[in-house]
Amino acid sequence: MSIFLRLGSFFCLLALSACTLPPGKSACSRVISAPLEQAAQSDLQSAQERQAYATAIEAVVAHWQAQSEQPATRSSFTLQADQTPLNVVVSWPKSLRFDQLIPAVPHKDRQLTRQVLREGVGVSYVAVWKQTPERQKSHPFLSESGYMHPVTVTLELGATRGGMRQARLRVHDVRVETTVTLNKRSHPLAADFSAVSEHILSAAEQQKGMPGLAALRNSQKYLDKLGLISLEPPSPDRIPVIFVHGLMSRPLTWHNAFNELGADPEIRKKYQLFFFRYPSGVPVIYSSAKFRQQLSLLQQELHRVGNYSAESNMVLIGHSMGGLVSKLQVQSSGDRLWVDLFGAKPADLGLSKEEYDNFKQYLEFNPNPNVSRVIFVCTPHRGSKLAQGFVGAVGRRLISLPGNILGATFDLLQGQEIRNPILRQMLAKGMPTSLDNLSPESTFVQQSIQIPLKPDLHIHSIIGNKDGRQLTDPKCSDGVVPYVSAHLDGVESELIVKSGHGAHETEEGITEMRRILLLHLRR
Repeated sequence: MSIFLRLGSFFCLLALSACTLPPGKSACSRVISAPLEQAAQSDLQSAQERQAYATAIEAVVAHWQAQSEQPATRSSFTLQADQTPLNVVVSWPKSLRFDQLIPAVPHKDRQLTRQVLREGVGVSYVAVWKQTPERQKSHPFLSESGYMHPVTVTLELGATRGGMRQARLRVHDVRVETTVTLNKRSHPLAADFSAVSEHILSAAEQQKGMPGLAALRNSQKYLDKLGLISLEPPSPDRIPVIFVHGLMSRPLTWHNAFNELGADPEIRKKYQLFFFRYPSGVPVIYSSAKFRQQLSLLQQELHRVGNYSAESNMVLIGHSMGGLVSKLQVQSSGDRLWVDLFGAKPADLGLSKEEYDNFKQYLEFNPNPNVSRVIFVCTPHRGSKLAQGFVGAVGRRLISLPGNILGATFDLLQGQEIRNPILRQMLAKGMPTSLDNLSPESTFVQQSIQIPLKPDLHIHSIIGNKDGRQLTDPKCSDGVVPYVSAHLDGVESELIVKSGHGAHETEEGITEMRRILLLHLRR
């Protein structure tokens, strides 16, 4: 190791240890400028030069963040560098919201299938804008994790003025910046496009999100987690792509797809990625109704920020049961779902106006005009036999549905003598769970496959074939959903992946999603 690199490492450790003291202590200013002076004289071409430069940046950022719980409110600070004070001015893009910078997860601790990196100068961080009750009011898609962006920090020394050496600390948005000029030399800007996903994965156990299995079993507990979430504010000029997870799952199931698709320059520039999160034990019609409401809210937010290009251009990508939730956004229901739930058309039920109006939000709908393309991944359009028999029976016993799953109407019915015989019969049988909805014998499956899709919709299928069987083989399946259930006639494309039920996590499946999204841009 060179003397240059050892000096950088030593001073970084000194700064980091000093910055564990309370803000304002003089020990926190013991950062030396020698590594920066040498970096200013070098061309930062060798790995050792860049590492020493990065070590100095880490020390200065640690000092900056130690000054305040919200360092982004401080655009300048002073620290002692040898005998000459160093005045550091901090800058970042106006569009970038953050409260703190979190170092990227070390490579030895990473979990993603592939790391998407760009070689260059600077240090990678995750810029986090935290969730607060006040912020949630004006940012409806802000999750518990907050907004997150991959950024890179650079540091440049300037002249000495008034006995104080000047320096500039810059936070770069790597999604739009590719180069940086330091001391009149242009350099490629380092980027870690996987930093956000790795941070989320590493913190998943500590975060207060929604676990997949627990949310299947006890949907009541996690209903407040239901909704669209995003890692950045709604964009004024990008098309929304919404990922919808399946049974016993959560948004983390999309981490590889999010990582790979978000790293594609054109997709990153033209699309914004969202996730629809829901406790998967509730009936599909319930999740679909809430998804419908969230898409309407998204459209309002896009109009508010002036994004009219998203109209008629949204893309849904649904995995497994998430495909069924997505499909109900682009279908015309008519009265078919009334028959599914009650066994009769609404006119024959004898419901009061209040009861009818409350049930209507779940059972009657038209296609969303803003969704023009849907990608179904391992979707059981005709059900799965795993929802029947022993597995289904055990699963249904595990699932506890909220008593007020159908809102005000169900509240009115609870604890009262139910005079309507059809409602009484329905409640006696119990509300159908998501597992009930996945049975090939369920009325929902039989009806939903017949409900027409909106005209001019672009439809794609990605289907797993675990054992590589012939598609005509009745046993051809991804291990959960048979090919005959996942197949739809008349789709624009159908890709068969040699995969189990997790085809959305495979390289081949993600490559197909990328192809379709790029095709969507051209059309």
